[in-house]
Amino acid sequence: MKSKTINFADVAHQTLSFEQSEPGDKIVLDLIDTSWVQRLRNVSQTGNTKLVYMFAEHSRFGHSLGVAYLAKLLMNKLKRFYPNEIEKYQPAVSAAAILHDIGHVAPGSHLAEKIWSNSHPSDEKSASHEQVTKRIIKEDKEIQAILNPELTKKVIKILDNDDSAPSWARAIITGGGWNADRGNWSIVDSTMCAVTYGRYNVMALIDAFRLDKDFNLVLGENRIDALTHFFVARDSMYRQIYQHRVLQAVDALTINLAKRFRNICKEQPNDNKLFCDETMKALIQSKNYSKDLELKCIFNMTEHWWMYHVNNWVHSEDKILSDLAKRLRDRNLFKTIKLTSSEDKIIKLAKEQAKELGYDFWVTLVADTI
Repeated sequence: MKSKTINFADVAHQTLSFEQSEPGDKIVLDLIDTSWVQRLRNVSQTGNTKLVYMFAEHSRFGHSLGVAYLAKLLMNKLKRFYPNEIEKYQPAVSAAAILHDIGHVAPGSHLAEKIWSNSHPSDEKSASHEQVTKRIIKEDKEIQAILNPELTKKVIKILDNDDSAPSWARAIITGGGWNADRGNWSIVDSTMCAVTYGRYNVMALIDAFRLDKDFNLVLGENRIDALTHFFVARDSMYRQIYQHRVLQAVDALTINLAKRFRNICKEQPNDNKLFCDETMKALIQSKNYSKDLELKCIFNMTEHWWMYHVNNWVHSEDKILSDLAKRLRDRNLFKTIKLTSSEDKIIKLAKEQAKELGYDFWVTLVADTI
């Protein structure tokens, strides 16, 4: 007899269990087998962090499955008290949870948005994985064969944080404070980096959530301590992991590598010696990849695709592109320094020396947010 329970081994919760007989779980299990969700195995969860913490090579796939699991646990808890309210939106929340990151691309998920966007990241028209995710959900035939039109609308409203969707449904995926997304990556990233900063009592939090009279997600006062612990854990992850000075150096190197490649393409558009596949050609010609790049090209933008280009650029005739690519491939990084009040003088001196050596001058300033 075929088991109705599907289990996945997990580094954060040991086992993620989904029941085929439950509508919300069934949606997750069906969506897991789609091409776009499976593609997340080849998109990095923490970008270049693996060059600082050697085991941080995990992908967006495991994270997305973990988010779906936490969303399920919370909804099952709430369903004991508000069954009619939860059951109406549970499949949509579950689908939003497993699909929320399918729009991420290489290199490094969030880092890629900075690299491939032609506008400032704070610009609302800037490229984003959220825009790509909604396009995929609406346009991909495989996903649409699982989600009916009504369910699709609900999923998009949740991901859009649309006021017409129930407040609690949106809060589980996109809400401020604790949500299933932040709740998962804090623990998983901490585990894969072999540190304890991101761990907190997730089960205590889930157990203490309720809905108020307006069906907003609220936390019982008896577990404010658990929420505080989560905030401390999340803050520690940013301070110790995501804002690590070496990681900032790697990210700056990656950004400048892509920038150099773009500049060469602009200056020498007919350079046939510069390695560039059809996906990359379409990407650099795109004004906003999340809106106008074909989904088949976005699908190709995985970590393997990116590193294939980096490995080829190592042998480029352009000395700067070759040097940057080799540094990234071999982890031969530039050093980070904290600029003082004399930073203008330092930048001017560096610019003069670069010019004397025959190189273009770039400098990447990283804000001291710690």
